Amino acid sequence: MSLRPVAVGTRTQSLVDDFLVAQSGGISERLHPMTRLPTPVLQAEAPWERPEVGGLWGSLNAVYDPDEGLFRLWYRSLGAYPALAPADPGYQCYATSRDGLNWERPNLGIFSYEGSTANNIIGASSRGYGPAHGMLDCAAMADVEPPEVRFKSVGSESRDDKGRGTHGVSFSSDGVRWRPYEHNPILRGYQRGDAASAAMLQFGPTPEGPTHFPTARYALFPKVHIEIGQQSHDVPWRRRCFTVCTSVDDAEGLPFTNWTEPMLVLAPDQLDDDMAEERLAAAKPLLLRDHPDDHRCEFYGLVAWRSGDIFLGMIWVYDAAFELSRIGGGSEYAIVEAQLVASRNLIHWHRAGSRQPVIARGEPGTFDSHMIFYHSRPLTVGDEWWVYYVGFNEGHAAKALYDEALREQYWADIRVGRRHFPAVGLAKVRRDGFVSRDAGAEGGTLTTRLLQPGGSGLELNASVAEGGAIAVEVQDEYGAALPGFDLADCTPVTGDSLRHTVHWGDRRGDDAWLERPVRLRFQLRDASLYTFRMTDAV
Repeated sequence: MSLRPVAVGTRTQSLVDDFLVAQSGGISERLHPMTRLPTPVLQAEAPWERPEVGGLWGSLNAVYDPDEGLFRLWYRSLGAYPALAPADPGYQCYATSRDGLNWERPNLGIFSYEGSTANNIIGASSRGYGPAHGMLDCAAMADVEPPEVRFKSVGSESRDDKGRGTHGVSFSSDGVRWRPYEHNPILRGYQRGDAASAAMLQFGPTPEGPTHFPTARYALFPKVHIEIGQQSHDVPWRRRCFTVCTSVDDAEGLPFTNWTEPMLVLAPDQLDDDMAEERLAAAKPLLLRDHPDDHRCEFYGLVAWRSGDIFLGMIWVYDAAFELSRIGGGSEYAIVEAQLVASRNLIHWHRAGSRQPVIARGEPGTFDSHMIFYHSRPLTVGDEWWVYYVGFNEGHAAKALYDEALREQYWADIRVGRRHFPAVGLAKVRRDGFVSRDAGAEGGTLTTRLLQPGGSGLELNASVAEGGAIAVEVQDEYGAALPGFDLADCTPVTGDSLRHTVHWGDRRGDDAWLERPVRLRFQLRDASLYTFRMTDAV
């Protein structure tokens, strides 16, 4: 066992990866997929959303203010999809809700649509401006950043003179009225893709960035197209992958405008391709076109966020089924779902849950049967994490495959409810509950690495079945139980709670833990352990 302690403070410690695990026996890792609501929570209704021919689409962002009890949602109307080409631009729109399920479209008085500003339109959709692919509400930075940059957004702009993708940023004080950065684009070059997401690395004035970027406040994850793997005729596929870059304030101290050079951090491998073959085989009855030589996996999107001492992310796993170049087009026909990733440093990413979906596509005939698109990180709502996403029951670039007969069939299916326009769905999971360490009736143990606590008590996010229990032993650096804190002293933890307080007899901890590193040995029986956190013992 390593004798170098890990400083854990009083922050939530996740068990998504093995970073904190020194020894384990009789313990399994279990992924907990999000539970999707069966029907959309928001669909195209207003005239500018053109409910008769289109739907709601990407650039979906959501925040929740628990003090006001208000959900806020930014979305984009799409226009005709997928059987007709859009004739008009889409619109960036804004909605609010008190319960996250029933949404209102406030009259913002900002944008004129057919002669009236009585609508919820922020502006016409344009690349790089407004609440685009990666939006952040940085209220936590109010003490160190001016109020006019509370809301930040990054989006793709037009290509440069060499045909390479670029990205620009925008700012807002209220999330409704946006201004683009005057020196956009902030990133350009080397075959960047059409999307990027953003993440906060710090929360407040004290630097707490990851080890590799200790002073950075923000990270961007621009999508790139990289040659990886071989086609059947020995030509590398140009696949969608993700890079990371971090922020450096510009000369005027304006955050979110000056960035390090991106480095590649997430790319599909052979196992991804093998699993894509399995997913495409299972989805074959849904596919409009399919060619086995075109099958491969790419990463279409990434949403990342900080949770305690770990960065979690959800990647859009894009399974290409058919190259549109075969019929004179571009891009690919594909299906999309979400998988979980985790990192301690933003560079090395762990593929959690054996690469199984954390938000799976819906059943055939449902509004989200083909693709799950999302740009919003989970919202903490009580004891749950909520993710809003856009569901499609057509594959990527499906409109390129529609001939006249298929269009007629499409609209016939729409009329009788066999097809659906894209709409906003909601998925939920236990807070910090994507992955647990489990033991059955035979029991199991997990011992952590040496930890330097920031608190003298211990709290568990755990679920214990009837008849099961969790006990915790606190050990010194050599693995010996500290007096009064061995397994026999521990009062068994039972029941289901995000905030179990661990007791050893009448004690809830010891201030001596603050002065020396310790190990934690968890003994589980018919139980699931999600996270732990050192706390102030009372």
